Order: sequence, then structure tokens, then C-alpha cells
Amino acid sequence: MTALPLSVAAMLRSTEVGRGLATWLPKQRWFAGGSTPLTEVSVHGVHRFASSAPDAASTGAFVLVRARDGGGADEETYLVPLGVRDAAGAPAGDGVVAHVGALAVYDALDDPALVNALIRHTVQGRAMDGVRYRPESGVGAPPGTDLAVQPLGTEQSNSSVVAGEEYILKLFRRPGSGPSTDLTVHRLLRDAGSPHVTPLLGAVEDAATGATFATIQRYLPDATDGWAFAVAAAQGDGDPSHRDFPEQIRHLGAAVAAVHRDLAGSGGRVVMGPDDYLRMSEGFLRRLERALKQCAQLEPLAAPLRETFASVAALRPAEAGIAHPIHGDLHLGQTLRTGTGWLLLDFEGEPLADPAERAGRHSPLRDVAGMLRSFDYAAHQAAAEQPAPDGVEEDRARCWALRTRREFLQGYTAGRPLDSGPRALLRACELDKAVYEVLYETQHRPLWAWIPLGALQQELAAAPG
Repeated sequence: MTALPLSVAAMLRSTEVGRGLATWLPKQRWFAGGSTPLTEVSVHGVHRFASSAPDAASTGAFVLVRARDGGGADEETYLVPLGVRDAAGAPAGDGVVAHVGALAVYDALDDPALVNALIRHTVQGRAMDGVRYRPESGVGAPPGTDLAVQPLGTEQSNSSVVAGEEYILKLFRRPGSGPSTDLTVHRLLRDAGSPHVTPLLGAVEDAATGATFATIQRYLPDATDGWAFAVAAAQGDGDPSHRDFPEQIRHLGAAVAAVHRDLAGSGGRVVMGPDDYLRMSEGFLRRLERALKQCAQLEPLAAPLRETFASVAALRPAEAGIAHPIHGDLHLGQTLRTGTGWLLLDFEGEPLADPAERAGRHSPLRDVAGMLRSFDYAAHQAAAEQPAPDGVEEDRARCWALRTRREFLQGYTAGRPLDSGPRALLRACELDKAVYEVLYETQHRPLWAWIPLGALQQELAAAPG
């Protein structure tokens, strides 16, 4: 075994590692810069979390990386946990970032020993090298032996791994200047006694800024992913567990409503007034104009979209709307179905939104719109990469999505239909979400763009209400 250098921090700041990161970062799903070549990469923070003694097999460190691409985008900071060990013993695959002599530098989440070290530090409540590991009450004893580790495989903006079917370690790839909204909202719901969140076991944070590096939650191996459950039901695979799908979706709607009530009570609620509706209208219009610059296929829909979004400024619902902390990026992939009900995950909000916006108070109808749009995606998933939908299949998918949204809304509203004001705001939120989806799909999955585009065309052709 090759001895590790005593100054691992210096090695991780080396030219070889910088060049490796410039090539490796754009290939990661969580990297926000797309495939544009990076013109500048620099390491500006190294926090060791595993041994760097000469006789150790590997060492690990949280590395803060600043990156700028050639398209003139703003500089972004990413959290990259890196492992260092002899190349012969390093994890195989795409996680290798660079080679420095006989040593390999790689994504530490690919190394079970390093993941286990992070879990033990957190459960034990350690503090080392500028990082605090903070357990929650009742976390229990740390694992006695190293647990098997596997990627969760569903994140895009962050990364999660499962350890021993006991823990989920979630790493925040773009930490802010303070606690993550995911962590603060999760704690709000836990303290409110919500049964709709997974047990929080601890968090890892920068001791200087309070930025959340990672969280650890209890893994629930028997839970069913909400997205997979809905897609299978939409495709009619005959699974007996899907016979009660409508009832389950009503329960999901009720669970989302319960989470919103707890967030309104614990996170502070405000009554929405004219200025709030004006800000929402301006936000819708601003996002539309941004999308129009990059998606020519939206241009034929620009006029009715502008009209709909502008009309939000004049809303004065008979029943005053409220705003409070919300999920912010709610869809089926952020839900788990268990034997006792539904759980909501990942309260970080829209990954590309400004941190202040994510942490603010918003209409809960934004979450409702996100879930309704997710039903449309689940209905069309089987044909997602077809260049154009089959007419019969498109009708079937549309009917399934409409039925599913009715069940969800019945559960969310406890059977009381929304009045005209909230209906108009919900419609605008759905259209805004679909505009965002067209932009995202155009940039990342062009063969999927017809799904949100078709939804926009259909909705704008119908009379609102």
C-alpha cells in the first residue's frame, strides 16, 4: 500500500486535482453548469473527516470547489467529498477524479469506509477540522461495524447513499451560507409532530458559516417510491396493490394538506394581499420571458400565457389566501408510501431558486401545482422518449392524469372544491411549472419536451375555470 501524504489538503489543491475536477464536474448529474467546458476551477476549502495517517488505507475530506464555465455564467461553489488512497485499491468506475502519482482521488461517496466514518462522526456528535457533526435526540448508538453502502440513485441536484438499510446520508452539493431549507423545514415538521416526514438522525455543518453539508435520516427499506407506484398504476400492470390507487392518491392529498397546516402553524403564516399577488404575477412573467429566449416552441403560446400570468396581479379571492413555508419542489419522486401512510422528502425547494426565495413564505398552491404536473409526467412516462405521442395512448394517458388529479384534490381539500380565486391561482401555478418544464426538458432531455408543451397547449385551448 502506498503511504498517504501527510498534507492531503495541499494535494487536493494541486494542479492535477484541479484539472481532474474541471473534466469530472460537468459529467455529474448534480452539476448545474451543463456540458459547457469549465474555464476556472479552484479549491478554496478542505475539511478532513477521515484519517490521513501514513498507515491508513484512505483519507477523506469535504472539498469546496469554485467553478466557472466558458459561457459567462456566475461562479458556483460545489461541495465535493473526496477520498484519497493508492490507485490499486481505489473504487472503480466514473468516480475517479484524478491521479497524483500512485494515488487516486475519487468521490468519497463511492467508498463505504468513508461513508461509515461520516455516519459515526454524526451519531457521536464530533467536531473536527472546521466541521460540526450534530446528532438529533434519540439517534442511538453508532454502527459497530462498517455497513454496506449503495447510491440511492434518484437525486439530481444532490447526492444520497444508503448505508446498511439503516441510514440515508444526503449530501448537499451546493451549500448555502447557513442551514439548508431542507433541514430547517424538516425540523419544523418534526417538532410539530408531523407523521409525514422520515426520522431525522443528524446533520453535518460548516462550523464557521453554519452551512449544511449533509443530513442523515432513517432509511425505510419497506417504503415504496411514490413515482414508481404511480407510473406502474398508470401503465395498468395488473399489480393487486394498485387496486386501491385512487384511495391512496386521496390519502396523499390529505398528507400534503396536513404538512401545509403544520408548516403554516410552525413556520409562520401571512395573509396574502395585493402586493403578494403582484409579486407572484411578476415572477410568472419573468420566468416566461426567460424561457421564451431559449425555447422557440413556446412562442405560439406566449400571448395567452402573458395574459394569464398578468391577471394574477388582480386576484382578490373571497377567501383570503395564505402564504407560509412550503416544500417548494413537490412531485411524486419526493414521496414515499409506507404501511402507515405517505411521507414527503427533500424540503430544499427548487434547486435553482435563490436561497432567500426558497426559505420564504409562498402560496401552498405552488406545491399542489407541482404534484398535479407530476401526475401528467407519470401518465406519459412510458412514451416519454417517443418523438410524438400515439393518439390512442395520449387519450388514455390524459384521462388517467385527469382522474388522478381529481382524487388528489379531493384529498387535499377534504372534499371541498376550491373557489374561483384559488382555482385561478392554481391554474397559473400549473402553467408556470409547465413553462419551467419545457425549458428544462429542452436543455436536458429534448425528447421529453412534448409532455409539458402538450399540457400547455391543451390547457390554453380550454376555457379556464
